[in-house]
Amino acid sequence: RGSYEKKADWFQEICRDRLRKPWSDGHQLIVVRRSHLLHDSMAAVMSLSRSKLTEFWRFEFYGETGIDAGGLAREWFQLVTEQIFNPDMGLWLPSATNQMAMRINTASEISCPEDHLIYFRFLGRVMGKALFDGQLVAGHMVRHIYKHILGWPVMFDDLELPDEGYYNSLKSLLDVDDIEDLCMDFTFTENALGENRVVELMEGGKDVPVTNDNLPEFLEANLKYHMMDRVKPQQTELLLGFFDIIPEPLLTIFDFQELELLMCGVPVIDIDDWKANTTYSGHFEGKGEKASTVQWFWEVIQQEFDQETRARLLQFVTGSSGVPSRGFSVLQGNDGSIRQFCIHGIKKENSLYPRSHTCFNRIDLPIYSSKNELREKLRVAIATSATGFDIE
Repeated sequence: RGSYEKKADWFQEICRDRLRKPWSDGHQLIVVRRSHLLHDSMAAVMSLSRSKLTEFWRFEFYGETGIDAGGLAREWFQLVTEQIFNPDMGLWLPSATNQMAMRINTASEISCPEDHLIYFRFLGRVMGKALFDGQLVAGHMVRHIYKHILGWPVMFDDLELPDEGYYNSLKSLLDVDDIEDLCMDFTFTENALGENRVVELMEGGKDVPVTNDNLPEFLEANLKYHMMDRVKPQQTELLLGFFDIIPEPLLTIFDFQELELLMCGVPVIDIDDWKANTTYSGHFEGKGEKASTVQWFWEVIQQEFDQETRARLLQFVTGSSGVPSRGFSVLQGNDGSIRQFCIHGIKKENSLYPRSHTCFNRIDLPIYSSKNELREKLRVAIATSATGFDIE
C-alpha cells in the first residue's frame, strides 16, 4: 500500500476509534426535505453544539422510507456539497483555468446577501464531518484553499489558478525597465457586478507610487489581497466550521494534494479517454504518440502508476484531481474555451525535469533517452510539486 493510503487509513482509524463518540453516548437524526435540502440541512447542522458534531449522524429524507445504513449519508453529503458548489448558488465560481477547481466568489455577499457567511461556516462543518466519517465532498477547490487549511504558505504561482489574467499582468511587470513610467500606485480596482471600487493594498496606498525598488512589496501586497484579504470573511468561516470537527494537528501528516484526494476521493481515470483527448506541441508536434518519449510516458502511466499517482499527475498539470463527468474532451477554463491536456516536447537543455503550466493544462516533457530516465524524472517532478515549491 502507498504512503498516502497508509496515512488515510491512520486518519480514519483515529477519527473512528478515538474521536467519534459511541452510539450509546448520543447520536443525531437529521431529517431534511429534498425540496428544501440546503435550508433544512443548514438549520440542523448549525443548531448543533460542537460536542455533538463528533457523534453519529443518521439521515432521513422527509416522507421517504429508508434505513440509513450508509447510503443515505453518502447521498446527503453528495447532494449538499453539489448544491453549495454550484456556481448558480453564488458562493463559488469555477477558477480561470480549470472548471473543476472552484474558488470563493468575491461577490458572494451580493449573490447571497442574507446568510452567505453562515453558508461558508456550514460548508466547513460539512467538509469536516465528511472527512471525519470517511465520506466524500462533491467539489474540488483551488489549490491555495487546501494550503490555507493546512497552514502552508501561499506562493505567487498559486494566483494563476483563480485569476490567470491578473497573474500574467503582474508577472509581466517584472520585465518592465522603469515601472514608474506606468504611473501605478498601491491600489487595486475591484469590479463587483459592474461597479468599480478602489481598494488600497496598504494604508495610504493611493499616494504610494510603484517603483522598481518597491515592486516586490507591490506584488506581495497583491498576492495577500487576492488570496486572503479579498475573501477573508468567507475563508475564515469555512476554516472555523472545518476545525469545529477536525483537530488541526491530525492533518499535519498530509500535503495539500493528499488533502484534496482525501476530501474528494481518488478518481478512477480512464487512460484511453485521456490519451484520445491529448494534444501535442513543441518537439512532439506532428509525431504525437509515435515519439518514443510520448510512448514511454503513456506506458508508465498505464502500466506502472496506480490511481493515486495518476491523480497526482493530474494535480501537477491541471491544478486539480477532478476530471469532468464527460471526460477529458471537455477540459476547459471558465471562459468556456476547451483546454485539452497537452504534452509539449522540449530539449533537456531547457529543463531536466518535466514542468507544468496549469493555465494551459500543459506538461513540458523533455526528450528522454530511456523509459527509466522518464519514469524517474516524472516521479520526482510530481512528488516535488506537492511541496508547493518549483523543482528549479
